[in-house]
Amino acid sequence: MKENIEDMIIDLKNLDSMDPEMIMNDYLNEPYDERIEYANNDKSQSTNSTTPTCWGTLQDEEFVPAFKSVDKVPAGIYEIVWNRSLSQHTIKKQPFKTDELYQLPSYEIQDILKDIQNFWDRRDKYREYNFVHKRGILMYGEPGCGKSGIIQLISKQLIENDGIILNIKDHDDVEYFIDFIATFRKIEPNRPLIVLLEDIDSIAGESNHSTSKLLNILDGVKQIEDVVYIATTNYPEKLQERITNRPSRFDRRYKVELPNDEIREAYIRHKLKEEDLENVDISEWVRRTEGMSLSHLKEVVISTIVMGREFEEVMENLEGLKKAPTIKGSGKVGFGR
Repeated sequence: MKENIEDMIIDLKNLDSMDPEMIMNDYLNEPYDERIEYANNDKSQSTNSTTPTCWGTLQDEEFVPAFKSVDKVPAGIYEIVWNRSLSQHTIKKQPFKTDELYQLPSYEIQDILKDIQNFWDRRDKYREYNFVHKRGILMYGEPGCGKSGIIQLISKQLIENDGIILNIKDHDDVEYFIDFIATFRKIEPNRPLIVLLEDIDSIAGESNHSTSKLLNILDGVKQIEDVVYIATTNYPEKLQERITNRPSRFDRRYKVELPNDEIREAYIRHKLKEEDLENVDISEWVRRTEGMSLSHLKEVVISTIVMGREFEEVMENLEGLKKAPTIKGSGKVGFGR
């Protein structure tokens, strides 16, 4: 079998001048495997993952070459993206590490996880009373207090229950979600779903044009079922009251506080190894880190244990970070002046 179309064209042009017997001999002498290449292309498919392997059905009995289909996407965290080559929205899986997650002895964490699990367990009760099976949770608090860590624990819990998490980061993602979610629900109508809205104030702030679209997602006419909306913000004052003070949008609000003594000690003990604990005064670390966030605690461990700096030096540096940096100068603007 000829390897390219140009060779075939040349052969066709020369066909009249060729001996028919010679043509038949060439064909019979050609390896059998090559003659059936187009009839059985399993070998080429196994070595090229970009080759379609089945047919997709369109309207009016039209068919299109397609890739391997699955009944449902694997559990995990996804982002909705626009695939230019396909001219349609797709969902792309995001990396998610669960081996380092640790549930701190926090009331907020325990109550949120319990509330969400109870929500999934009572799906039939929602339908019995003719309510849309959806939930909204808003977490707010100072930066670094652990809101992202709580989201990771919630995500881990849902992934273990074969659920999907969709991450909405900005205005474009809001548009993608509105355009795509109906398709997702047609394919997987009952899949447990969490929609993440981290830093919701950047998406739906006081004067943000995306606010009305986001409100329509949360409790508009075209509601989806089996979903929990989880939003976080460091600046709740930037959110309009129609977002923060309406149960049908966010049913529960949690203020994630700075970690207390018990939580700080639990975090430090979790991060340190046995040999580290023998050389560290835990009570001193807990006392000196009062009023600090989990992000600060992380830096204490990294600078002291990983980087090998003195604890006192690390604490002085962290306390110095509370002061905003300033530059005293002549007031002139520009480099080199």
